[in-house]
Amino acid sequence: MRDLTFFVPGKAAAQGSKKHVGRGVMVEMSKDLPAWRAAVARAARDAYTGDHAIDAPVSVALTVYIQKPKTTKFRHYPAGPPDADKLQRGCGDALTASGVIRDDARIVHWDAWKRWATDDTPPGALITITTLEEA
Repeated sequence: MRDLTFFVPGKAAAQGSKKHVGRGVMVEMSKDLPAWRAAVARAARDAYTGDHAIDAPVSVALTVYIQKPKTTKFRHYPAGPPDADKLQRGCGDALTASGVIRDDARIVHWDAWKRWATDDTPPGALITITTLEEA
């Protein structure tokens, strides 16, 4: 496999801060994260035709399309929350959970963008996984 590209519709959730709920138990602060990670994992599995998880260096291109609010300080780019790096973190963990890549440590390069959703591109994420050749 060289490239695997798929779209995940929906509102992307960031994986960031955790909160302590007692007795050493930590939970994600984003209530939307489990459903988003499950959606990414499902879309990745549906798109992947390989027999085994990718166990090689990969590059991941991630473009997250965010619904534009009625008023915003930033007209051309969604330069507010969620943070791009926290969106990457959730995506990487979901790709591992999907069984498409063996471990998100295999991701050696990220190309991540946040864009406003449009009529042509609804809210969600466009993800491309490229397997890199070892020289």
